[in-house]
Amino acid sequence: MRVIAGTARRVLLNVHQESETRPFLEMARGALFNALAAFVPEARVLDLYAGSGALGIEALSRGAESAIFVEVDRKAQTVLRENLERCKLAGGRIMPGFVQGVLPGLKGEFDLIFLDPPFADAAKWETLPETETIVRETSRLLAPGGLLVFRFEQKKRQPPGWNPLELLRDRCYGRSRVCVYGRQESDGE
Repeated sequence: MRVIAGTARRVLLNVHQESETRPFLEMARGALFNALAAFVPEARVLDLYAGSGALGIEALSRGAESAIFVEVDRKAQTVLRENLERCKLAGGRIMPGFVQGVLPGLKGEFDLIFLDPPFADAAKWETLPETETIVRETSRLLAPGGLLVFRFEQKKRQPPGWNPLELLRDRCYGRSRVCVYGRQESDGE
């Protein structure tokens, strides 16, 4: 797996083989970032369940201002740290911990939030006790005009609801389904 474009183009990324991370493969990542091209430069990025950091690193390589990587697995954190060093990208910060524990303490707004849980089943996501906290907190942290990108691996499954955000884009890339959400505009805005 490698960085596709930008200042770290073609740099190989390590993936920890024993962790539960699911790398976002190059073809799918390239298609996603082509669709997000206008949102990446100078973006503040939050990469949840970061794993190897491929999404946040790709964003930094393409000109994002900063990226916070949230990852609980210590071995994945080590791989992520090595990937950031290998790519020589400034602006990346690793926050160790469970996503639902880290999110409430974050301040500021993010232009791009990547949510790529370590399980393939979107139905499982909707039944987890921490899902409500994650939905509430990511909605709070999303900047006006920002995007939340959620990936799961069930093409036939309907995209999960994300109130108060609305589904803007729903695409399948290979076995991955990627849903992009944005903030709903109220009549008064």
